[in-house]
Amino acid sequence: MMNYESSLLPKLLAKENITIRHGNFNTAWFDIKNRTLGLPLWKDMGKDVYDLLIGHEVGHAIETPFEGWHDSPEKLEGCPRTYINVVEDARIERKIQSRYPGLVNSFNKGYKKLLDNEFFGPLDDVDYDQVKLIDKINLKTKLGSLIEVPFSSEEAVFLTRANTTQTFDEVVQLVKDILKFTQDNTPELIQQPEPEQDIDNSEEESQNKEQEESTIPSGHDDYEKEESEEKSNQTTQGDQSSGEDVTEEESEEETTTSAAQPEHQEADVSITDRIYRSKEKSLIETSDNGKSPLVVSQVSKENISTSIVPFKQLMKDRENEAKRMADHYESSWIELLDDYPSYMKQLKKNVQPAVREFEMKKAATQWSRATEAKTGNINVNKLWSYKTNDDIFLKATKLPNAKSHGMVMLVDFSGSMSSSMKYVMDQILHTVMFCKAVNIPFEVYAFTTAGGWRYDEENYVRRSYLKGDLDMDDLAMPLLVSSEMKKAEFIEATKYLYLRTTSSRYLSFPIGASEQWGSTPLNQALIVCHDILKKFKTKHNIEKLNFLTFTDGDSNRLQVHGVDYYSMSDDVRLIVQGKIIKTTRNSSTKMTSALLDNIKKMYNTTNLGFFMAEDNREWKSRVNDLYWRNSNLANCYEEFRKETTREYTRNKCIEVKDVYGYDTYYMVKGGKNLNTEEDDFEVSTEASDAQIRNAFKKFSKSKKTNKVLLTKFGGAVA
Repeated sequence: MMNYESSLLPKLLAKENITIRHGNFNTAWFDIKNRTLGLPLWKDMGKDVYDLLIGHEVGHAIETPFEGWHDSPEKLEGCPRTYINVVEDARIERKIQSRYPGLVNSFNKGYKKLLDNEFFGPLDDVDYDQVKLIDKINLKTKLGSLIEVPFSSEEAVFLTRANTTQTFDEVVQLVKDILKFTQDNTPELIQQPEPEQDIDNSEEESQNKEQEESTIPSGHDDYEKEESEEKSNQTTQGDQSSGEDVTEEESEEETTTSAAQPEHQEADVSITDRIYRSKEKSLIETSDNGKSPLVVSQVSKENISTSIVPFKQLMKDRENEAKRMADHYESSWIELLDDYPSYMKQLKKNVQPAVREFEMKKAATQWSRATEAKTGNINVNKLWSYKTNDDIFLKATKLPNAKSHGMVMLVDFSGSMSSSMKYVMDQILHTVMFCKAVNIPFEVYAFTTAGGWRYDEENYVRRSYLKGDLDMDDLAMPLLVSSEMKKAEFIEATKYLYLRTTSSRYLSFPIGASEQWGSTPLNQALIVCHDILKKFKTKHNIEKLNFLTFTDGDSNRLQVHGVDYYSMSDDVRLIVQGKIIKTTRNSSTKMTSALLDNIKKMYNTTNLGFFMAEDNREWKSRVNDLYWRNSNLANCYEEFRKETTREYTRNKCIEVKDVYGYDTYYMVKGGKNLNTEEDDFEVSTEASDAQIRNAFKKFSKSKKTNKVLLTKFGGAVA
């Protein structure tokens, strides 16, 4: 699939300030007021065809007025629409290639491919005496040296003018002159207007028109009457001449209405332009069932920015809530922090197994790449052997520089996580302190559907959506803690993480609106994480980036604004950071996997997933799903189930490789199973030797199992 960022598109947009929107459109459209160019999702016919199509439409957006747009319903008396298309195309394509010389090669190669696919009809044995001047001009201006087109001396004058027009007014005048020349010199080729008839043509007439598309007609008998179809977003969203603003939805209604009315009959048509326009439909991607896939436009920078809640804003929201609580409640929540100092002291001791595992693995990797080099200094202990040994110099072992690591964590704040959240936050704090201990840059974000409002009215979040936009599902992603925080901020951040370990569903301490319990907009969060990871990796110059998610279930389903789901196939095309991601709307898990795979490809991440099952039913369901989704697992389900049971009994977690888009997927049961505290070694003074021995075994086992996850984690991120 085409990666839009690999094309010349960014270079085109850098100077022109035009926003590109790929969506569920039948053809291109341009919003004059907002400088937005809407484009359909084309099939991948190669980078050159894509750059040709983009360059052509951007050329129109820069140069062509509303009435000259190729799908505009604007009537220009005496100027056939298809004639204007030909001459205006020649003008804007010449100008866009002059402005961006790098497009010249793309236009040549792109048109070569379209020529081979008969986008201008079959041209092998054409009698050019039976081809109109406008069609000759169309073929020559677009195909150039790819084709030989004969022009008489009188016709060559018009070709020269088509190659030198500067303004749209000159285009209109040239169209009139070409039409008059054709009427005077080759009247037998002119297509006479047909009587107006009802829009609903018979099935037989429709079939005849399809057959007539197959070749360049030589006379009026082969004329194909222009189809009447919806223009919705395919023309324009603002009338440049009137100055009135028209929304996308209003434009769709108005242009659809106008298209349903019989237009005035044109004096003539360019057959090659008609064939090309009808062939354009074949460029639009369709699924196996013939329906178009659901195209989800790239999330706007504004909606990404709105979803992320900076730490300073989060603290402000918490302070406002603390004031509100003080006015309504007598009890103080400050007492919950009494054990915070001792907790953090113990936590620093707990992370040492992960730190040791990380340092050992990192060192082992370094030494495996070590090389020996001669220093240039003589080794006096080998000097005696200089006659028989050339190697008498001292050697030094050189270790390659260690990779720079980084970590971004994403924590599910859905309501179903509440029973496990105190233990999840405990794990998060352990991970944060691990990163601190080994000097790894990190950021931790929550994600929830509590982002549509704030406690104060002035900060109420409002998102704007256009047709084809992804509904962000009131996504809020508050930054909980990061390595960039100053000491005071870091302490304040970890205190709030600690407070989450002191309670479950009903929180008795002040929190911001953006960190309330919600549902699970995981896929929306992963889309935003593309932007977060890109900035984080660049800022810290990260070579090995670890991306962690902590969640207890599948993502909410995606909703798209202004799209009739039933008219689309089940295939979905998400456009994220200029890259098209193929997935399906019937499975949020497959969509999650596709997004994680894309994150890995774009930012070279190691994706680690922590799944917290809320209860035994959910645990069994996920184990069953793992078996059927992961082709790398054992063939026998019963054996797989037994093996997972044994592994969980042994390690209090299940570790699975390469599933759901994760390099490593850790499954743990929620609640107290996530606890990192160790059992106390307690025996009565009257205990027998056997009782003491059993108590010690239990104590030793708890120390081991409670640190297994941290140890595995330390090795995974090294």
